[in-house]
Amino acid sequence: MKYMKKLITLLAALTLALAMAVPAFAASSTGTITIDNAVTGTTYKAYRIFDLESYDTDKNAYSYKLNSAWNGFPAYSTTIDGNLVSASTFFSVNSAGYIEWNDAKKDAGADFAKLAKAFVVEKNIAWDKTETATDAKVTFTDLTLGYYLVDTSLGSLCSLDTTAPSVTIKEKNSDTTIEKKIVITGDEKVDSNSAGIGDTVNFSITITVKDGAPKGYVLHDKLSGLTFDPNSLEVKVGTTTLTANTDYTLETNPADGDSFDVKFKDGKLKTNDVVVVTYSATVAANATIAGAGNKNTAKLVYNEKDSTKEETTTYVWKLNVHKYALDSTNHEVALSGAKFVLYRMDNGVKKYAKLTNKKIVGWVTDKDNATTLETSGTGDILIEGLNVGTYYLEETEAPVGYNKLTEPIEVEITATTSVTSGSETVQYKNSSETSYTPATDATVKVLNNAGTQLPSTGGIGTTLFYVIGGGLMAVAAVLLVTKKRMNNK
Repeated sequence: MKYMKKLITLLAALTLALAMAVPAFAASSTGTITIDNAVTGTTYKAYRIFDLESYDTDKNAYSYKLNSAWNGFPAYSTTIDGNLVSASTFFSVNSAGYIEWNDAKKDAGADFAKLAKAFVVEKNIAWDKTETATDAKVTFTDLTLGYYLVDTSLGSLCSLDTTAPSVTIKEKNSDTTIEKKIVITGDEKVDSNSAGIGDTVNFSITITVKDGAPKGYVLHDKLSGLTFDPNSLEVKVGTTTLTANTDYTLETNPADGDSFDVKFKDGKLKTNDVVVVTYSATVAANATIAGAGNKNTAKLVYNEKDSTKEETTTYVWKLNVHKYALDSTNHEVALSGAKFVLYRMDNGVKKYAKLTNKKIVGWVTDKDNATTLETSGTGDILIEGLNVGTYYLEETEAPVGYNKLTEPIEVEITATTSVTSGSETVQYKNSSETSYTPATDATVKVLNNAGTQLPSTGGIGTTLFYVIGGGLMAVAAVLLVTKKRMNNK
């Protein structure tokens, strides 16, 4: 009986010990790190700096020891961003081998991570686990509990954290971005604009380098309806202007069908560089008039990846002139033979339009060198290749029998544009008038009045001359006969 009581007491103690040990057995011996917002195709590597001996998440208490692979790290120092950085300023290892963190550096995790990454590269530290992203999340499983540095194949630091036992960290890297804009004036940049044939359009492309090991960077740009000016190209990183054939090469009309490609030399771009490429192009004679406009696209190829395409649209407008008169029944009759010149004001100077095949090819200050526009049998003149703005139609010769206009017709073209669509609005008036008339289908209607008809005396006037003349002849005959008789006597 005595032995039975001892056995029961022993079993009870064992049961209590096992019950107390359940939490220890239940505690996880491995952990996970999940990378959120991962970049597809990127390889992530996890390096365990410290081993996690024990932890209490409720009390936020963690006990670390140095991973043996990092034995040289406590005494490590190197230059980062131009400054000498030492591991000893962040932590120390006490006599029992535990990590003691410098409280003054508790918010300096980013700096510590840079130091740890430099140590990995210099000492060729082996990673504990590696994973390649196939979507927006990457998870490292079965990790020995510890404090980890997570690095990426993009070359820049992702993050570091403790497996306790599981943690999610946010990917700080992302795909390199590209943005293409049309520069209007100064800092004003837009996705679409209006321009005339022969006008210059200025472009700006901004590349923000996000990957950590930039290589294979090629900017592809394709223009439609515009002609690239290679002499206008400028490439800058921040305030530094890059040098052609040293930092990059420019290839015009490459085999891939682009207008030009800019190929950056590997090693010239760094993570977080902001590259700005600016250039000019001239609206060509073959530009699309109205309609869908002239699409211009740019994309970036880098690290064997393609960026999304960036698109701008330049619209070019037209103007139609319809010359007519009203007949006796007040119906419109198209007039041919009316001649006009078109001009615009440029800083107070008249500039006259020159056209070829109904399209603007230039502007001249000498009216004698301007293109004379003459209405056809339908009474129409088509002018293509105009920008928004104010223009003047001056009639230089009226159709036979009609009066020439005494003042120019003022025409105003405005437009609304976007990358996907655009439309023009035309209105017109005599220069002396205050209100405009809307033009349907961009057609300016010009009425000509017939010349003044002087009053006519009709046929009776001619008859009267004949009667008077005949009478005078009769009187003359009578006088002649009478004179002869008198002479005979």
